[in-house]
Amino acid sequence: MNRRTTPIFALLAANTLSFIAEGISVVAIPWFVLQLTGSYAQMGIIGFFTVLPRVIATFLGGQFVDRIGFRTSGVASDILSGLSVCGIPILHATDHLSFTWLIVLVIVGAVFDGPGATAKEAMVPELAAMAEIDLDRVNAFFQGSRRLSTFIGPMIAGFLVAWVGTSNVLWVNAVVFAASAILIMTLIPPMSSHQDGDEVPASFVSNMLFGFRFLRQHRLLLWLAGIICLTNFLDAPLATVQIPALVNEFYGSAALVGVLLGAHGIGAVISTIIFSGIAPRLSRRKTFIVCFLAVAPSGLIISTVPPYPVVVGIAVVMGLFAGPINPILMSVRQERVPVQYRARVFGSLTAIAFIAIPLGQLLGGSLVEWFGVRPVFAGVSIVYTLLVVSFFFTPALREMDERPGMQKASLVPQS
Repeated sequence: MNRRTTPIFALLAANTLSFIAEGISVVAIPWFVLQLTGSYAQMGIIGFFTVLPRVIATFLGGQFVDRIGFRTSGVASDILSGLSVCGIPILHATDHLSFTWLIVLVIVGAVFDGPGATAKEAMVPELAAMAEIDLDRVNAFFQGSRRLSTFIGPMIAGFLVAWVGTSNVLWVNAVVFAASAILIMTLIPPMSSHQDGDEVPASFVSNMLFGFRFLRQHRLLLWLAGIICLTNFLDAPLATVQIPALVNEFYGSAALVGVLLGAHGIGAVISTIIFSGIAPRLSRRKTFIVCFLAVAPSGLIISTVPPYPVVVGIAVVMGLFAGPINPILMSVRQERVPVQYRARVFGSLTAIAFIAIPLGQLLGGSLVEWFGVRPVFAGVSIVYTLLVVSFFFTPALREMDERPGMQKASLVPQS
């Protein structure tokens, strides 16, 4: 590495550490709740408060990230998330940790995680340009590290819980957050998200809604936001309802659920690595459509309840074709959103993408209960396939292969 490439690789490392820390939390905090309360219902409550506050904070916090800067926001997020994690073992050691305090600390951590992730992504285009590395390739690295972290974090947590105890694992978690903050603070140069004279002061509400107004004027970004919202709605119950129900009814072992999810993740990691090497030579539009088209009919095959090894193979194939999608989406939005608006627009995009997930999980669970898991797999697959076919008739998608420079947007927040 040299001075030009060090910042982007430092950001990649910091991002990976943050995701590992979050992966540790996903295992350690619910397990801590179970040890503390013995209640599965309270575990579910904690899970709820790790997701919803993050989505809200990502949406509302974009304007603050744009105002105080990406680097500062990334460092502050990791430090404050780490401190919120430290609060749990500290209160527990002093016999002051109630379930209410636990919820408060989890909410605080979730609130800072969302804007921090936005700030880190917002730094990618400039640092990639400084390093003279293709943007699609860099984003593939980022998505690959994120998918790897979903394996590494929980595995570390499971091992450490058995070795040093749940409370001590949370101290390790805080140290990982601190390491991420140190990398950003020491190896990434300050970055300004403002460009003097091109934006007028605006109210909190106006800034909050700015991302939606921006998307309304950029048809490709608006279309992508809508389609990802719909696909997330269809995908949401897959891991939490459909696969567990399928395994329970036809394959008979809860352990096999983890194998299927792991197979999908391994496929995604492999394809992300491959994509990072060949991305500059591929058409984004064609790759995007092919990946979705390959995944869409898989539910029809699964609905026939083939032998379990076949289902594992389907999960791997789904992961392989899912891998390139997020790096392409990241590159498209990074290229089209001016630096001074980036966090607000990214926050709006994330809010649109995630808002349908709890609705999808709720409806998916009801449909499986009413009609059975096989018809739901088949029905979702048919709807998914029809949705993907519409991609061929969407003019906005042709803009995906354009690679515009970082231009100032004509739209500015209104007072």
